[in-house]
Amino acid sequence: MSELKNKTIITVATTGAWPTKANNPNVPMTPEEISEDVYACWKAGAAIAHLHMRDDEGHGTMDKEKFRKTVELLRANHPDCDIILNMTTSGDIHADDTTRQIHLKELRPEMGSYDCGSMNWLHTSLFLNPPAFLEELGKNMQEWGVKPEIEAFDPVMIANAAYYLKKGVLKAPLHFQFCMG
Repeated sequence: MSELKNKTIITVATTGAWPTKANNPNVPMTPEEISEDVYACWKAGAAIAHLHMRDDEGHGTMDKEKFRKTVELLRANHPDCDIILNMTTSGDIHADDTTRQIHLKELRPEMGSYDCGSMNWLHTSLFLNPPAFLEELGKNMQEWGVKPEIEAFDPVMIANAAYYLKKGVLKAPLHFQFCMG
């Protein structure tokens, strides 16, 4: 058990949810750029890659083909890379519930994001994760063998995760990503 205390898991989100080239010219936007950045991060010690996609204008998208191409490029160009892929379910606040999940169903990544509540997003809009969606997503992730990364943007989302665990929508052990502040 003491050896587990000394382990560190590094997760990288090379693109993130909102930055563009205008914010930082090094932010990868295309599947080619994202796959190469993920590989470089894996070589530097990252264990998990949290993937967000961008459309051709640089806006967040849940386009399953962008996810597919990124994974295909990573696996084809770098077969030695065994980084855990964690695909977002929140890459476009305008996406419907099906669009937010279809890439998980089709690509079956090791992990997927599970934003455990709704919130104001960047003081400009609402990011909605209603209970019905969270229940559907949790059950689907279990069926598809995708481990939820529970993203907690405030303490209430930790309590929400405990509720969904008790209800059977989530299964222990839980994996949290704390995005406080």
